[in-house]
Amino acid sequence: MRPGCKQRSVVWESFRKNSDGKVVTCQVCKKEFKYFGNTTNLKEHLKRMHPFKLNTVPVNEDDPSDQLQTINNASGPSTSSASFISPSQSVTSKQCSEPPSKRPRQLKLFGSTKNELTETEIKEIDKCVVKIIVSDYQPLSIVENVGFLEYTKKLQPLEVKDSHTGLNIATALTHIFNEWSIANKIVTIVSDNGSNIKNAINEHLLKYHHPCVAHTLNLSVNEAMNRNFDVHQILKKCRAIVGHYKHSSLATGKLRDLQSQMNLPLLKVKQDVSTRWNSSLTMIERLLTIKIPLTASMSSLPRAPDCLNASEWEVISDCVKILKPFENITSELSGENYPTISLVIPLIRGLQYMLKNLRTETTIGIEFKNKLIDVVGRRLGNLEKDKIVAKSTLLDPRLKKTAFGLQENADNAHKWICEELTNMIRAKNDNTEITESDTTQSTSSANICSVWKHFDDKVAQVKITSNPNATASIMIRQYLEIPPLDRKRNPLEFWKQYEVTFPELYKMQLNVGILVMILKK
Repeated sequence: MRPGCKQRSVVWESFRKNSDGKVVTCQVCKKEFKYFGNTTNLKEHLKRMHPFKLNTVPVNEDDPSDQLQTINNASGPSTSSASFISPSQSVTSKQCSEPPSKRPRQLKLFGSTKNELTETEIKEIDKCVVKIIVSDYQPLSIVENVGFLEYTKKLQPLEVKDSHTGLNIATALTHIFNEWSIANKIVTIVSDNGSNIKNAINEHLLKYHHPCVAHTLNLSVNEAMNRNFDVHQILKKCRAIVGHYKHSSLATGKLRDLQSQMNLPLLKVKQDVSTRWNSSLTMIERLLTIKIPLTASMSSLPRAPDCLNASEWEVISDCVKILKPFENITSELSGENYPTISLVIPLIRGLQYMLKNLRTETTIGIEFKNKLIDVVGRRLGNLEKDKIVAKSTLLDPRLKKTAFGLQENADNAHKWICEELTNMIRAKNDNTEITESDTTQSTSSANICSVWKHFDDKVAQVKITSNPNATASIMIRQYLEIPPLDRKRNPLEFWKQYEVTFPELYKMQLNVGILVMILKK
């Protein structure tokens, strides 16, 4: 190297620039990055994903940081594969559009990654990857499987390194709230039903806890499945059939040949996962779809498991009809671009109505349906009495009082909103009176001879004697008299339009409808 020449960074042994120099590509994994003139994040990528590339070369740690953005090569999320991105690499789409220097520093529930992995650690991680493929029979996009969770723990242990007590969880969350200055903006926290999470929220953070409805639905279905012996045994039989076809190339070939002969789509069996009830629904739906070629292929296999008999096929057909509404509700409640808390009451009421009116063909199906009706009523039937959920529903211009199953619950929501609205108006009037009092005192000498003094005194008296409760009642009545918004419209559009008309209601619906922190274990 010539004297005075800057040493070339080691990262260029593993990265290549494109023709315009604005994008670089990792030669190991072919991942692309935008390039802003420094190599810090290129080194970070090598440290995390390809540490062996840096084992023998010194690293310069003086480059500016965080000036590289990962290019998303896919148009949307994949259902068959997933990229493993560490929390320190992950950024929101809004952050990606901002200059690097303006992005907020985010404190996460994760610790920093190690710079190097030992040979032992690499072997352990490789074993976990194999476990994902072998144990779960799922694509890498499945992030809730036991194997995946174990794999991610090896890569990135939680920040919460001590035992996951309510106090320790609350302490970690408090740091995050303070980092983002959002502690006073969180109205309620949504989480699963773990006792330690609820303890952290209720006892230590002193926030209102709202159980995740999708998670509660999952618990409800699993409880009903596990307590119905016949359904449990039939699902076990289905798993044995699917497992055989997953492991036998001969069985898979027979099934494929028969589908071709029958001019049917070439579909494979689908394996379920014990922790996700909807995967069981997917499994039995697929079995019903390929029932004819599957049954024919099993009759010609030398060591095939027992096939489902006619009554068992009827049972899983009933199970699909019963479980389909649960899948639809879970999908509705998983929306990210619209508020969902106001949808809880009408969706649960709709689910209960569908189950009660659903016709099943088997005795086992009837028992399964009735068990689900019982569990859903016990776990979710009282949500109409929840203040935040009820107020959010009433303030949804698509739903209002119509969404409630009981008029008493709708009236209670009306009363709670009226009380809160009255307090908001009273506080606003008090502030206005203080301001006007200061103004009056400063101009009192000028008003003594004013011809408007008599009128101004009468207006002031009217303001003093006005009833905030009456004002609140009128405002709510005017809101309820507006025709309901179309169910497919976004309620935020309505409130943006009526922000000036109902300023206090607008503020209230923001609190009960949007400012909710969702927490997952």
